[in-house]
Amino acid sequence: METITLKIDGITCMGCVRTLNGVLGALPGVESVDVSKEAGAATIRFDPTKADADVFKTAIEEAGYDLA
Repeated sequence: METITLKIDGITCMGCVRTLNGVLGALPGVESVDVSKEAGAATIRFDPTKADADVFKTAIEEAGYDLA
């Protein structure tokens, strides 16, 4: 397993946190997700054989957010 932290623009409320937790947590290979409104970031623990930063970036952008 690997862990990556991605800075995300546009996390303004707990609804954003729930949305991103759901979107990222549903991706294949993701073991856990911790989205922080205060930090404006998501920390993702994942299996690198099933997911990578590009997959996370696409999912975040499709949910309406941008990487910082």
